[in-house]
Amino acid sequence: MPLITRRGFLITGSALAGTALVAAIGGVGFLATVDVEGLHGGAVDGEDAKLNAFVMLRNDGHVVINVPRTEMGQGIHTGLAMLVAEELDIPFDERIEVVFPTEAHPSYSTWSNVLQVRPEEASGPVAWIGRRVLGQMGFIATGASGSTMGLWHPMRVAGAAARQMLVAAAAARLGVPASELTTAEGLVHHEPTGRRIAYAELAAAAALLPPPDAPTLKPRSAWGLIGRSQRRVDLPAKVRGEPVFGMDVVLPDMLHATIRHAPVFGAGVAAIRNEAALRAEPGVVDVAIIDGRHVAILAQSWWQAERAAWRLDVEWTPTEADGENSAALAARLEAALGSEAPHGHIDDGDVEAALAAPGARLVEADYGVPFVTHACMEPMNATAILNEDGSAEIWAPTQNRVTMQAGVGRGMGWADARPGEVTLHVTMNGGAFGRRSDQDVIAEAAYLAARHRGRAVKVMWSREEDIGRGLYRSQAAGRLRAALGTDGLPLAYDARVAAQSILNAMGSRNMPFTPGPDGDYLTVEGLDKLHYSIPNRRMRSQHVPTHVPIHFWRSNGFSFNTFFSESFIDECALAAGADPLEYRRRLLVDSPRHLAVLERVAEMAGWGRPLAPGRGRGIAIEECYRSIVAQVAEVSVAEDGELTVDRVFCAIDVGTVINPDAVVAQMEGGIIFGVTSALMSTITIQDGAVRQSNFHDYPMQRMANAPAIEVAIMQSDLPPGGAGEPGIVPVAAAIANAIHAATGRRLRTLPLATTETTGVRRVRTLLATQA
Repeated sequence: MPLITRRGFLITGSALAGTALVAAIGGVGFLATVDVEGLHGGAVDGEDAKLNAFVMLRNDGHVVINVPRTEMGQGIHTGLAMLVAEELDIPFDERIEVVFPTEAHPSYSTWSNVLQVRPEEASGPVAWIGRRVLGQMGFIATGASGSTMGLWHPMRVAGAAARQMLVAAAAARLGVPASELTTAEGLVHHEPTGRRIAYAELAAAAALLPPPDAPTLKPRSAWGLIGRSQRRVDLPAKVRGEPVFGMDVVLPDMLHATIRHAPVFGAGVAAIRNEAALRAEPGVVDVAIIDGRHVAILAQSWWQAERAAWRLDVEWTPTEADGENSAALAARLEAALGSEAPHGHIDDGDVEAALAAPGARLVEADYGVPFVTHACMEPMNATAILNEDGSAEIWAPTQNRVTMQAGVGRGMGWADARPGEVTLHVTMNGGAFGRRSDQDVIAEAAYLAARHRGRAVKVMWSREEDIGRGLYRSQAAGRLRAALGTDGLPLAYDARVAAQSILNAMGSRNMPFTPGPDGDYLTVEGLDKLHYSIPNRRMRSQHVPTHVPIHFWRSNGFSFNTFFSESFIDECALAAGADPLEYRRRLLVDSPRHLAVLERVAEMAGWGRPLAPGRGRGIAIEECYRSIVAQVAEVSVAEDGELTVDRVFCAIDVGTVINPDAVVAQMEGGIIFGVTSALMSTITIQDGAVRQSNFHDYPMQRMANAPAIEVAIMQSDLPPGGAGEPGIVPVAAAIANAIHAATGRRLRTLPLATTETTGVRRVRTLLATQA
């Protein structure tokens, strides 16, 4: 079965009419303005030609490329548009316009991400379920570093099919065989006669032709764009401050709302003690209780609503979690590591026998990480309107159209807003990291819009609400054991993690059914270490529920399990008296692709060169999102514990690279994100509530003490892997291993440092030892 069938390519004008954002801003065209009138009248001119679900040619020579993935700063609109441009044989210049389609065409589905396969690799029942079920559901989401993996093949097919249709139209016009025609620079050439025709002149005729069932893709040797860095399509507009993010949406007669959530998750509103006074505040229009749990204040401006919310006096209902604190939750995780009935994920060989073998040296260690939050720079927001005729519209910087649609239904109720008449507008997105795939803020906006029918309502959370009442990565604990043989290498590897199930928590809020907590693969990502040659291997997990809501967080289980496992590999090397790099080389004897990445990063870092006292190097490697990434961190630790991460070297095999500049940027961004979470990030619970509230107590990495970063991309002919999350994955382990190399002290819990108000970071265990 072809990946995209003829039927899948065909798309009507109504299916593409009404794009949320229209581009024509100079430089490389991009999504820049919300055209309210255009949204209702349609942004596609009847004279323009839609060749398939991804490609439309305008009669002025512009090429509109539908990119059905949210631009969150990762450069995906550039990379995916490059694939179409490559196969279509058009220059990557101002003639290209990128739009996010409002319609959920099956060709845009994220089914391959959900099923953890590349589309071109899928066959049989897996492919059928993905295409026929998830595709028809319109499941379009951006996450799991899967945008390029999932659309690498479909968008090339779309570009190649459009090119073939244009050639066929040219052959008919010129009266020559299609085999005599070539394409380049947006033109069809007939070399024997020197004639050439622009795509724009052929588009209308080409659109009437049947699309090819199996369009011929360019061979790698003919690529002119793929693999060569291109300027991002959104940069010119961003420099001018033109792109519309969710918080930039402005509609006529719009109301603004701020939200106050219960300080303890699960509590409800017992009473608002000063509601009358709040309603009398300047500009305040309404005070509403949502789902019996949240208080919304609506006003003519957000600042008026927020000022009134400062005076809000609420009596919250008591909960069983009112006495919870971080220490008790950590103790519960530690106890769960001793569970007699954990869920088994891997059990290869005979681990128990190897651990008890005579002469085997046993290495054991426990590790832990706290709750952390996403802290997106753009606050959580959504704008909704329920019209008098029952039609509805929603604007949001979401990662997931499905939860967006569900949030509208949950907030408005389908008795008021008809499902078939809800228009979804995905705006630009100021950071996400998994956070914007939940329906919470969308449901709040939808509820308030239904309460104020006929007026748009824009909800925006304050920073304090986002950090203190948001969604988090699970607190987690790990227990790792290994039996080392006479050569120092592991005879057995036994890994167990205790954490809250991500899929269970996310599903309970966003899905019609709640997935069971056992067997959650996101909980154990990064724990298996299958690339290391170990004869006996076991991996288990234990779900530990809490009242704290958790969600997808950049790299999910990899973000803590790789810290556990790669720290532990260093501990095994130390027990064996081996150099950490050489130890990994021996473990990767059967994994040449991983070994090549490891060797490259070691070469970059000058591994083995002596360092001054108080300085150390640490190394870590992981396979994640179909990519392999290795990092070396160099740190300096002063006698008083002051810590500096001086440099981070990164080598990545991400398969075929579309836009090298974007991969380097993703590695750099991921490393900074990882340094932040490894050294500074922690969410603590006291009396059931989150203590942190803003960047003064949940700090971000600053430029002044950011490490120098060097990135190398390995050459590969494999299909593309993910790049959005791998950069963060090895960072914490590499830094912890470097701190051990510099000080001889092993840190097994995050964060690795304390941060003073002056911005100075000190190694946490050194401070504790001195105290």
